[in-house]
Amino acid sequence: MTDLVIRRLRDVGAIVRAARQARGLTQAELADTLGFSRDYLRSLEQGRGTLHELRLFRTLANLGIDLTAHYELGDADGDQR
Repeated sequence: MTDLVIRRLRDVGAIVRAARQARGLTQAELADTLGFSRDYLRSLEQGRGTLHELRLFRTLANLGIDLTAHYELGDADGDQR
């Protein structure tokens, strides 16, 4: 299991990209499954968010709040690649 402290949206994007790739999914496949546009998913993976997402991370930073993500880079069944 991997732990990562999330201090900015770019950190979330890195996790999403790594988990998606580990499962062998394209951006288009994941976006379709989630009901997002591929452009939105690409922006998220690159750490470019909406005004609301950016405000959230600015608020957390101002209050000294860190988020930590725990994740595994396996497929949807939990198998490691």
